[in-house]
Amino acid sequence: MTFERTVSFLLKNACVSIRYLVHRDILKIPVDDPMMQSMQAEILQQKTAQKHLAAQHPDGWLGHELHGGDGMDGHIGALLGLGMETDDPHIQKAIKALLTPGIAGQHKNWFRGGEALDADGRGGNRAVIAGILAAARVPEETPLLADEIKLAFSHLSGARPHQSVDDFSVAGAGQRYYRPHAKFPGANHIGLLANTHSWQTIENLQTAKAAMTHCWSLMKNEEDITFRKPKEYGGSFVGPFNFNWQALNPIDMADLHRIADHQNHFTFGFWLRSLTGLPPWALKTTQPYMLLAELLETDALMELVTENALKGFRHISGIEPYWKNKTAVKCDVTFAVLKACWPALKNSK
Repeated sequence: MTFERTVSFLLKNACVSIRYLVHRDILKIPVDDPMMQSMQAEILQQKTAQKHLAAQHPDGWLGHELHGGDGMDGHIGALLGLGMETDDPHIQKAIKALLTPGIAGQHKNWFRGGEALDADGRGGNRAVIAGILAAARVPEETPLLADEIKLAFSHLSGARPHQSVDDFSVAGAGQRYYRPHAKFPGANHIGLLANTHSWQTIENLQTAKAAMTHCWSLMKNEEDITFRKPKEYGGSFVGPFNFNWQALNPIDMADLHRIADHQNHFTFGFWLRSLTGLPPWALKTTQPYMLLAELLETDALMELVTENALKGFRHISGIEPYWKNKTAVKCDVTFAVLKACWPALKNSK
């Protein structure tokens, strides 16, 4: 699918960040093209970008902590999402701070439960750091990143022997939690593998695809699994980085209406984000993308998304700076759906 009508609408109406991303990621205009360089300079001056850049400390650390809205991962993810390139000096300075113990140690370079998740082998602080490094296109032989890529693949491939959720988790009182040192992939593992390439041999890709299918068969009707800290870390529960396995399920219009009209206003935004950026080895079906693409091309998408869902969506994936303008809101949602659909459907007719 070419999405010509959708691309034309965005290039005519969207903010500079969305126009830049459409030119770069869909139309494949080189980033050193004079037009792209001009847009890049304009992006850096936008109020949204300046808000994130204002969170950078003189030593390069970006944000208040490692993980979250005011965390290093949140700010770098937002800046990259606005169209800033990974070689930008602000990004490079932040990465240097993250990898320099003497600088990182001066900041909250951890999150609650992160150390316990690392100790159990599920990935906590180290997983967040690896995700940042991968997003910033740091060389994959960088020691921490290389270790976390290896760990991520071991969780994916190591889940194949499981015959039921009871093999890797325990049904506790009111919540299910992972068994100690259990191998089963979370969003951190799948996301890191999706954003890196050094592990991708033909054999490993075949293993990844088979493992994703198997894990989906176990989790397609299950709720999230939590993590119980080892006793030496307090023994309390903390949410790990769960992957939304239900997002891989086929859906119909009734399902989509339920997602977009869910009482939790984050449901639509998180569901759409779960569909975005999945590589071919992770996909079960392109059917959800086809449904969304049809809504895009028939200009019926905005009729589906409720005001409640829009509030959550903006918090998760919003790019447009002025949401009082209805066209800007439409551009934001349209681009997010296009960003999800394009990689999955670009070669389909």
